[in-house]
Amino acid sequence: MYKIMDHSDYTDQITKRLINQGYEIKPASLAAHELTKVDDSIWPLVEGWLVGKEADYSVQEYAISKLMKTRGMTYPAALLTIDWFIKEPDAALC
Repeated sequence: MYKIMDHSDYTDQITKRLINQGYEIKPASLAAHELTKVDDSIWPLVEGWLVGKEADYSVQEYAISKLMKTRGMTYPAALLTIDWFIKEPDAALC
């Protein structure tokens, strides 16, 4: 019987990818943990990023590409910001 992976099963893979992108070990581990908890609507973007694909995504007027360009965010940081907009729009927009 096959085990269905849940998002937390990706923590090590995400951590390694972040370290390869220049993150220090502890921030990579923390970010990886947060990335495993993103909203299901953007989880496919995390999976894509793991294999080198960086798709854009927007919530209201906020887009991953815009956050990266105007705020200097990395793709994973922009994903986490978009996740925040999805989960806590009132707090995120303050």
